[in-house]
Amino acid sequence: MTSYIVGYTIIGLIVAFIVFCILVRRQVIFAETPKVQKIFAHPLLFYSFRRLASGLISFLLAILVTFFLIRLAAPPDTTCDTLFANPHIDQMVYNLRCDNWKENMGFSGSTIQQLGKFFYSIIPVPKSLCITNIDTTLGMYTISSCRTFIFDFGRIYKLSGTADGSFVIDYMMPRMGVSFSIGILGVVVEMGLGYPFGILMARYQNGVFDRIGRAYIISVDAIPGIAYYYVWMAILCAWIGLPMRYTEGSFASWLPAILTIGFTGMASIGLWVRRYMLDQFNSDYVKFARSKGLSERRIMWIHILRNAIVPLIRTFPSAIIGALLGTYYIENIYNIPGIGQAVMIAINSSNTSLLSAVIIISALLSIISYILGDVLTAVADPRISLSKD
Repeated sequence: MTSYIVGYTIIGLIVAFIVFCILVRRQVIFAETPKVQKIFAHPLLFYSFRRLASGLISFLLAILVTFFLIRLAAPPDTTCDTLFANPHIDQMVYNLRCDNWKENMGFSGSTIQQLGKFFYSIIPVPKSLCITNIDTTLGMYTISSCRTFIFDFGRIYKLSGTADGSFVIDYMMPRMGVSFSIGILGVVVEMGLGYPFGILMARYQNGVFDRIGRAYIISVDAIPGIAYYYVWMAILCAWIGLPMRYTEGSFASWLPAILTIGFTGMASIGLWVRRYMLDQFNSDYVKFARSKGLSERRIMWIHILRNAIVPLIRTFPSAIIGALLGTYYIENIYNIPGIGQAVMIAINSSNTSLLSAVIIISALLSIISYILGDVLTAVADPRISLSKD
């Protein structure tokens, strides 16, 4: 009951805040209070609301597409036969297991009813989920435990070990933690090296460093990603001697994956930083700054860099949020138990509930990152006007 109260209270506060801002914006309330109008009727706030609304529509479409793709790829009756068909079990037991599985997976009822259950399971409202077992002697279901979740991604089937039959969200949460821990450190390396890399290439255009940098970028683009990851694995593990496999609690075993992410991603960042900075070199404001006698160093760091970085600001949220989802190939190469590896496990085992959960979470995080990127760009770029006037 406490979870329901807290969950619905938070949802109610969010809705109340949006309604309050709309009423202030339309000057229904606090029309004569400039401070309230300045804060709660700010154009950036309503720009964020509009982006959230469009993101919500995109998310609902992603859920709809996932619903039909999962059912086309793995028809419930066919999957049920694969899971439970056995010539040595009684038909009644088979039917009970199949019906129980369909109920847990949201496959019971008509297509419209299934779609309604699917949307309800993904909508972030508190819901009670129970694990049901089958008493083959009595021919009936028994409930072993119930818990409250915000999202219901179903249960895991077709995985060996203790994970089989458990909730998908319990399986995914620790894996997201592992992916984020390694992914965010990889992003730090990627950005920490990529931006200076691009700045130095632009600063010394056509020089030795620029030529070496461009050669590196071309090599990253020319070599397929999976092959390039193995190249870095050979360098970091075979030559330098870092551990080849991930071990929990051993930071040294994290380094190969972190550095592989960082060294590969810095090429793309360096390319775009160099390109944006070179575009600014011949701008009118740069020519004007030179005519005023400003030094090249000041023009570079104060004027050009600040303007060149603006288009790249939108990549910050996607890089950080994307770290939660891990990197499929890298996690499999270094045997990292993250979300990326979970995707491969789901595909190889035809685990539709786990796969749909990853797809939906990926869609949600991608939409959030795009919204945050747009908002950050609007804040950082003074040329963007949010007002209709």
